[in-house]
Amino acid sequence: MLAHRTDSELAALGSCEAFEVLFHRHRNPVYHFIARQIADRPLAEDLFQTVFFKAFRSLHSFRGDSEFRTWVFSIAVNVLADERRRSRTAVQLSEEIAAPSVGSAESNEIAALVRQVIERLPEKHRQLFLLVRYHRLRIAEAAAVVGLTPGSAKVTLFRLQSQIGSQLKTLGALL
Repeated sequence: MLAHRTDSELAALGSCEAFEVLFHRHRNPVYHFIARQIADRPLAEDLFQTVFFKAFRSLHSFRGDSEFRTWVFSIAVNVLADERRRSRTAVQLSEEIAAPSVGSAESNEIAALVRQVIERLPEKHRQLFLLVRYHRLRIAEAAAVVGLTPGSAKVTLFRLQSQIGSQLKTLGALL
């Protein structure tokens, strides 16, 4: 039974059936990673399909040096970068980013501010934040996905927290 095998075992099998199990295990996190960065839902769905098409075509190159999810997120990062280069559009994060738990005017302003801060980040830093914050990847794992060292990733995340915190303090003074 394939469902009981590890991701590495499934990838090594390389069969359509094994890939189907991998797809079902990883489709939601990968889709949400893309959809959080692309406000255009049809485009996000196209990019999601591209990621898994490329993963299937390249499955033979998965060596198991990292976890399968790290590998497939790396493909997603590359697909997003290709799309940004191709379309040259500004980053527009989905409303899902920093969505407030309570729909008050103040919490909506805070969520909008957090989105603005994240949108202005360099692409690698934004993706690092999303992978750690929303997809719960370990810092070292997320760093590998975006091509940073773990130390650099830790510093980047610390600075991002500080930046968001100082801007929220400024907003608090204005409210």
